[in-house]
Amino acid sequence: MNTDRFYSYSPDNGMTYHATKTEAKECAAEALKALLHDGISIFDLEQITWGEVTERVEANAAGYAFENALRLAYEAQYPQILDGRMCNGNDDLVLVKNIHETDLLYHDLVLGIAVIWKDLSGKIQRFKQHNFEDITTVLELLFEKYNTRRGGSDGNMQFFSFDRKFKLQVAIQKRIDFGPELQVAERKLVECLEEMTGGESNDLKTIVTAAFKLVDGKLRVSEILRLRSYKISNPLWNQAMQIVDDAIQVISKKKQIRLYERNEQGEYLAIPLDIAGL
Repeated sequence: MNTDRFYSYSPDNGMTYHATKTEAKECAAEALKALLHDGISIFDLEQITWGEVTERVEANAAGYAFENALRLAYEAQYPQILDGRMCNGNDDLVLVKNIHETDLLYHDLVLGIAVIWKDLSGKIQRFKQHNFEDITTVLELLFEKYNTRRGGSDGNMQFFSFDRKFKLQVAIQKRIDFGPELQVAERKLVECLEEMTGGESNDLKTIVTAAFKLVDGKLRVSEILRLRSYKISNPLWNQAMQIVDDAIQVISKKKQIRLYERNEQGEYLAIPLDIAGL
């Protein structure tokens, strides 16, 4: 393992390690000099993306460029280019000059996003944990105030800011499945539908068949549970719904926290942290 503590980066040769800080700073100074010569200000350097830096430095034939701190930290631990070679998906070392330029472009794009993505994911995870710790502290103070011992599990709670601008909601999301009783419930429904006549029977047959149809080898839990919302005056149907209730099994529970902001119309709209929801 290279024990040198200082390094710079070259688009052609990757990470270059230096024995002294002076050598590393000289390389960085050369890159900065080339960039400023190209008309880029210090402010621009703080705003520019890594891809833009690489393009401009290569255009000026400069050997070194700056990366953002996360990218540098990642490449310090996992060097992407060593001795002019990169490792492919089969752990083979390939000369950079023999790699297609589009593959290098994709690599730079994905890695640049990935290091930031992982960092944000970790921060959100820690942020979520801190939120639950804060909520627990408030609940403990509340129970202490009323001289009551806490019990059970936290969930399905709402907190508001004093001006009602923000609403914090804590809920328990359950993942459920069904036990073997469900087969008995399905048989009861078949018997019920065989007894019934008329157009209503045909509609119910379609609904029940669709509810119990496997999708990718899995039951459609929500569709089966939706059957309980139908009000059918038939003893067999009601027996089947009771068996469905008995068949429900809670596989896991997950505590969820959501923040809402009230708009001018008085509606509370969720503020998403899920990147897909932004």
